[in-house]
Amino acid sequence: MNLSDFAKQLPKNFTEQEFVDLMNQVIDLKTIVDLPAAERSALFDGVQYLVDYIILAQEANGELRTHEGHPVMDYSGPFIPHVLVRPEGTELDRGALETFGVGEGEKYFGSE
Repeated sequence: MNLSDFAKQLPKNFTEQEFVDLMNQVIDLKTIVDLPAAERSALFDGVQYLVDYIILAQEANGELRTHEGHPVMDYSGPFIPHVLVRPEGTELDRGALETFGVGEGEKYFGSE
């Protein structure tokens, strides 16, 4: 499956597990942890490029939302508690590498 298929097959009201299961059809998530650093970096570059391109497409199509003049990016997938988004003072939890983020948001923010 490619990412375009992922976007078409993801149900409107998906669970975190459904999201991860479909992502695993695009790329074997478990292999990312053990990639050589250069390959993981190249994968990051590819994904970041895709994010940037999608943001540009949203902007060009008038779909970009803002709050107080700042762009707001929607994200509905599982929470991945990495260094940039993990609450301050919270230690690294390697368990998210096994859960792929499923249920992680509840650990940090409670359930909705």
